[in-house]
Amino acid sequence: MWWYTFAHVVYHLIRWFPKNNRLKIRIVIVLFSFGLLFPQLFVLSREHSTRYCGQHLFDFLIVSIVFTFFMIGFSFIFSLMDPVPWEVKLAFHIFGVIAFVMGLTLTVFASLAVDCRNNTLELYYLSVSAAVLTVTSFAFLMVMIPFWLLNYFFPNSVLNRKERTGVCYEPTACCSCLWHI
Repeated sequence: MWWYTFAHVVYHLIRWFPKNNRLKIRIVIVLFSFGLLFPQLFVLSREHSTRYCGQHLFDFLIVSIVFTFFMIGFSFIFSLMDPVPWEVKLAFHIFGVIAFVMGLTLTVFASLAVDCRNNTLELYYLSVSAAVLTVTSFAFLMVMIPFWLLNYFFPNSVLNRKERTGVCYEPTACCSCLWHI
């Protein structure tokens, strides 16, 4: 789930910058994205990560690496395309549903893998950190979903900068660093 949330944050973050001055933030985003891939590849390269663990955390690590590559791809596409075509948005949201299922499954398996801490230490802690990121991302999305639905069914009710109205107008007028839907 954190893969979906990261790409979603990149989508909003890149739009804070003017269209003609996004090169530096693109470079930072790509480097940070690959930085998230490095710990996973490090744990994958460790010989004792393949030892037996009853919760199949090694399999989840491989799937997590694949999802991270998808996340990097979506982040890169979102940083280049403005506006983003609806087909890409649809594919991204399908990826989000699959990432939710994967994150939920990983969280359950990581919570049951206490015995794996003894023989696959790095793999266990990487799985626990991914589970924490998944739960955090889920909590963030649960807070945002009512605003998305409200904005979908009642356009400009959440934030309308042009008319200076909406539920979120006052907080964003006082603190422009707050990003909205």
